[in-house]
Amino acid sequence: SINTRRNRFNTRHKLRIMAQFVTAQQVINNTFTNTNTDTNLIKTTTIEQTQIKHLKPVLTKDLYDLIVTENNASSLSAANQTIFDTYIVPSMYWFVKYDALVDAHYKSNSKGVNRSFGDFNEQGSNDELSYVMNAAFMTGIKILERMTTYIEDNSTSYSTYNSGENVLNEVSIRANIIY
Repeated sequence: SINTRRNRFNTRHKLRIMAQFVTAQQVINNTFTNTNTDTNLIKTTTIEQTQIKHLKPVLTKDLYDLIVTENNASSLSAANQTIFDTYIVPSMYWFVKYDALVDAHYKSNSKGVNRSFGDFNEQGSNDELSYVMNAAFMTGIKILERMTTYIEDNSTSYSTYNSGENVLNEVSIRANIIY
């Protein structure tokens, strides 16, 4: 059956279902000025990919995998609960907004890509979209920089963390350009 083949593939490739760190409604409530924004604009896949794309390179593989496993089991250790509540979840709000804004601004459908227009508002320019996206991205980065400092200052509590693998320790980011 298709489910048997999928399970074998997932086992072979060590894929697992990941509990999302945030919901679309939490992202909207914490980062959008209009809290009536449609939650359907933020897809589950966007949230999942945001976790992998923005958090895993900073938390490093082993600590990220541990937090995912503990979160899936609803049993975060005290140390991991601290960074989860203080840094991971707040950064996820901003990174999900960053990743979702393009889809909220443009709609892809069978006719191609179109600009999105609401009933009672005027669509922002590409410069305005870039400004809002940059602000969201940099807010997320600043939170992760504070988390990195916290983890490294409390390294005995985070034995699975590898500071040499943390991309924030390897690069400089200026104007969304990675050096």
